[in-house]
Amino acid sequence: MSSPLTTERLTTVFDVFADCRRRYLLSILDEQSEPIAVDALATELAVRERGSPVVTDDQVQNVAIELVHNHVPRLVDIGVVTDDGDGDDEPRTIALADHPLAEADWVGALLENPTGGPGVDESALDRTIEVLQPARRRIACAALARQRDSVPVADLAAMVVARTDDVRLVDVDEADRKPVETQLTHGDLPALADAGLVEFDRSSATAELAADADQWHADWLAASPLGEITDALTGGRNRIRSVDTGPAASEAGSEKGREPRATGACWTLEGRESVIARGQEIADAASEELFVTVPDAGLLQDRCLDRWRAAADRGVDIYVGSQSTEVQNLVRSVIPEATVCEPRFDWMNFPVDQFHHGRVVCADRETVMLATIDDSVPGADPRVTAISGHGRENTLVVLVREHIGPRLDRLQSQYDGTTDAEEATPLPL
Repeated sequence: MSSPLTTERLTTVFDVFADCRRRYLLSILDEQSEPIAVDALATELAVRERGSPVVTDDQVQNVAIELVHNHVPRLVDIGVVTDDGDGDDEPRTIALADHPLAEADWVGALLENPTGGPGVDESALDRTIEVLQPARRRIACAALARQRDSVPVADLAAMVVARTDDVRLVDVDEADRKPVETQLTHGDLPALADAGLVEFDRSSATAELAADADQWHADWLAASPLGEITDALTGGRNRIRSVDTGPAASEAGSEKGREPRATGACWTLEGRESVIARGQEIADAASEELFVTVPDAGLLQDRCLDRWRAAADRGVDIYVGSQSTEVQNLVRSVIPEATVCEPRFDWMNFPVDQFHHGRVVCADRETVMLATIDDSVPGADPRVTAISGHGRENTLVVLVREHIGPRLDRLQSQYDGTTDAEEATPLPL
């Protein structure tokens, strides 16, 4: 009986997802109900990669060339996408194919968050997926996860052979073990160590799993066949770790059976996609109330509106504050039941034309994200960063709740007709 870690489909998934551009490409196609033209696909891909709504024609053209001559043909050969039209008589369009690759929930999670989720170092994610593509490396990591101490490479090679060939460890002979030991020593273990997944001592010819590596505790990996490694490290439970600073996975819902994030932690996010993904997670988790500020239409995307619409359908009260008339009208058209207003003060109660203390996403007054966009450097891409916290007693949550909570209450009363509008405190941005 073959191991789930050695299946050809799993190897294919790691091969496809090892390149961040292919993850972005498939993520875009996954959001489309119809085939998308190559030019439009290249434009959206360039926007997401650069984290800016403004991209040049040259940037789009470079992406289009890479798609047409590299990624799309490769994905077509695998059967993951379809490519219709030759570009002569009809527009060339690309669509996601009906392929079993996308059936697994963990693959869907990577399609939804191609950067790996909030707080994830995308380059580390690329390297992790790339280095875990060979089945032998996945098996080696799973074997090391079950050992308390470092393991001689010769013994590890025997474990890999036993699991790969589905034989007893005592039945592995030297002729089968020795080639694998050589491959582990000169290729697999150095690569895994370079990615931070194992600790390899060449002088003593021993190896052990890097149990504290953030990758082993990532949501997507814990839900994949490699989740058995996370289980071994956490005593049989896929935990979500929380740290005071640095990468952290998103809090998990109780329906997934995972532990909630520690309430004392705050974590930072870098990059437009990570911040957007975190905002989507907060919207998905909202059960009673969702408050969002949107400074301009350039930061409002269909995928954000879809999440807010879904939250409203669940009975969540939606509040959107924006000085942009375009944003106000768009939100009202998509989510008629949302409370939309034009704020005069930011969340710290300072005039919006003087201070900017971050854009706010707040769910149920217990999960908060403050995002900032730094566009102060002429000609450079805007730098998008955020800080997020979860839990009623979380310091960031308490601070934001104390400032916006009373004003949200007054705003609701104003719209309910129980308070004179002229006496209501303006909604903070």
